[in-house]
Amino acid sequence: MIGLQYIVKVYNGTYKKLAEKLDIAPPTIMAWLSKKRPIPKAKLEALSKLFHIEEELFTKELNEVEKIQIQLEYFRRISKRDSFKVPDFFTDDDGVEHEYLVWVDPYEDTRRMLTKDLQIETVILNLRSALYDELYENDFYKGSPLLDTLERVSELFDENVPESLDADEQVKWTQRQDKRMSALRFLVYYLVVPMFGSGQFQRGSNAIDDDIYDLCVKHDLLSKKERRKKSEEGHLS
Repeated sequence: MIGLQYIVKVYNGTYKKLAEKLDIAPPTIMAWLSKKRPIPKAKLEALSKLFHIEEELFTKELNEVEKIQIQLEYFRRISKRDSFKVPDFFTDDDGVEHEYLVWVDPYEDTRRMLTKDLQIETVILNLRSALYDELYENDFYKGSPLLDTLERVSELFDENVPESLDADEQVKWTQRQDKRMSALRFLVYYLVVPMFGSGQFQRGSNAIDDDIYDLCVKHDLLSKKERRKKSEEGHLS
């Protein structure tokens, strides 16, 4: 299924109506879908303008990220069309009730869910690309350090409280697991995410955070932008 077919499906359209808007015969669209004929540049421009979607997406096999992006664009458009105002009320400090209007988006929950799906699929796509790059750029038989790391991380997230533990032990296990997750989150943050904000590193708010930050400083593991920022602020010697 090329992008054009998926886009028409998402927009609940028909090829007959699309052909009318493009001033072409319906069989022409079927020829595009079967790849018997390429979509002319002028018609790609018209399609892009009509759906507010990049030209290249109409002619390629879409990945999951692109599919969700198309769905989000569709719901953005119909949300703008179908949103409506409803009255609401508030009471001021003097006890006087006031009426005001608020916008209601009937597709808000769907858009929020799709946005989360987009985040997940983007991560999956990036990881898959990185894994294949590592696999084919290195010796196949040497294994994949990235894959090994991700397998261990997935095992950490997949761990569940052992049923054999009593109630008190389960509480302790959960607390320890929360600390492990927190440690992993802090470590990845300092390895990858540069701090662009104006705030400084706040020591003492979390002991795990303090220790991991100091470890990253000691072994020069902070991201370059993070390290530069900390140096400018006088946190690094």
